[in-house]
Parts: sequence; C-alpha cells; structure tokens
Amino acid sequence: MPDWEFTTANALTAQQWVGKWWIGVKKESWFYDNGFIGPDENNDIIVEFNDLKQKPGYQLTYGQIRELSGAGILGDADMEGQEEVPVTYDDAITLQQYRNAIRTKGKLSEQYKSDQDTRKWAMILLERWKAGTVDQLIFTAIGTSCTKYVYGGASTATTTIVAGEYMTLDLIGKAVAYGDKATPTIMGKSKGGKRETVCVMAIDQRFDLKKYDASWKQAQLEAMQAGPDNRIFTKSMGKHEDCALFAHVRAPLATTWGTGAINGATAFFMGVGAGAIAIVKDKTWEEKTFDYGNKVGFCIGATLGVTKSVFNSADNAVEAIATYRSNN
Repeated sequence: MPDWEFTTANALTAQQWVGKWWIGVKKESWFYDNGFIGPDENNDIIVEFNDLKQKPGYQLTYGQIRELSGAGILGDADMEGQEEVPVTYDDAITLQQYRNAIRTKGKLSEQYKSDQDTRKWAMILLERWKAGTVDQLIFTAIGTSCTKYVYGGASTATTTIVAGEYMTLDLIGKAVAYGDKATPTIMGKSKGGKRETVCVMAIDQRFDLKKYDASWKQAQLEAMQAGPDNRIFTKSMGKHEDCALFAHVRAPLATTWGTGAINGATAFFMGVGAGAIAIVKDKTWEEKTFDYGNKVGFCIGATLGVTKSVFNSADNAVEAIATYRSNN
C-alpha cells in the first residue's frame, strides 16, 4: 500500500524561516574607519571642516599658504623694503544635500515578513548607504581631472597603456619620489614619530602586485617588525618607502585604455591635504506615516560637500597611478 507523505511540493508541508535577516557585507565609511579623515589641516589626508554647522553658506572656501622661497638678506644689508610677501591660494567646497528613504507597502504586507524589526533594518541599510555615498563622493572627487600622473611600464598616457604594465612596487617608489619633488612637497601623515603617505589601489591592482611583482613578498618580509606598529595590527595590506598600501573596490576601473580595449585601473597616492570635506549636517533622520497610518517611511540624509584640494590649478597632494590590470 502506498505511504501517505507530505513532500516539499505540498503547500501544507511545514516550513520554518530564519527570524532575522542577514546582511553579508558590512558597509561603513571606509575613509573614516581607516583614519584618513580628520580636522587637522597639517596631519590629515582628507581635512574635515565643520565651520558651516552653525553658519549659513552654499560653499566653504579654504586656503593654502606656501613656504617662503626668497633668499633673505645677508649681513648688514637693509631689511626694510626687502620683506617677502607670502603666496596664498584658495579652493572651495560646494555643499549638497544627500538623502535616501525606505517606505513599507502597508500593514498587510508587514504581516507577511519573517523578520518583524523593519525599523532596525531600515536604519542599518540607510546608514550603510550614507557611508557608501560619502566614500564614493571622495573617490569621485579625488579622481576627477588629475594633474599628476604616474603610468605603468613605459606608458606616458592611458591611451598608450598595454597589457602587462601592472602595478608594481617600483611605481609606488616613483610616486614617492615624484611627491618629494612636488611643489609643495606631498607630506605624509604623522604616525609613531614618522610620516606615512598612503596609496589606495583597485582590487585588481592589488592582485597583480602580489602575483606578478617578484619583489613584493621579500619587501614585505623586510618591512616586518615586532610591536603594535606592525602592519599586521593595522588595516593596510603592506608598506613601501613609508607609503601605506590599501585596496578598495571603489577605485576606478577602465576597459577602453590603450588601443581602445585595454583593461586599466587607477590608484591614488595621497598625502596630507589631498582633499577636504565640509559638514553642515552629519545626519538627519526622519520617520513618517502615510495613507492614514497604513505605511511608514524612514529617511536618512546629510548635507555636506567633498572636493579634491586644487591650488594654483594643480592637485595639492594627489598622484594618480594608472596601470594595466587583470580582469579578475
């Protein structure tokens, strides 16, 4: 005789659902989390200005004063009338409001879901959206109209990049040398009595560096040192010539370099004052009901502006490193 069974195709077969939804990747502001952003104009990669939190204005103008370059006066020669006039330049941050929201379908739809904490998930998702938006604004600003470039291999432009011109430690060293000779010098962030610049590369560039640059492994072994300053206890993937190396998925990629079909990527070598962010409102949060209380909405926002620091028509502390990349 046949057995009476309930198969998975039967709608009456019991089912159980996990009561809490899972988000696989935690998205928080990468630049803030890694200590790139801070209020110190003399020691932060991205300088945060809070001047407009209590004052009106559609943009914030900030300036740079250059080192004196004159020879001065020798001996008893008259100083009066020979004073040097300091050179200053300015840049501006334009403000914008950024918002996103989630709204529920209604009370009947609310009854369907397995996780009842809608408000918690709305807050988490919108907070991560806001953090990712800030990160993307910074990457976009830093990568717009770069005036200082280092290219992979023998190339002198993205249009001449060819396959195999990967990211290398030599390119990092070239960027460091370029920064040391720049006007003004690209200065690193002070850390443990030393100054460190940073290089943020694409994920594919990181892969290529580790796979194809024979000097990578040995250089990292030589850089090892015991104690809390060892990179194992920090978030960088390594260091070369006092440049901390990072990789991020938002670093820009290309597929039309070289002859028109070459995969490329751009890394950013940065020092103090590479960019700036002006904050008016760190965060706004609003909750609202609709349709006679049947629906509920959650809205997050921030009013801020982001820019790459450009003085005298030149990037202040940023170099773009353009290379061929593997397409992983």
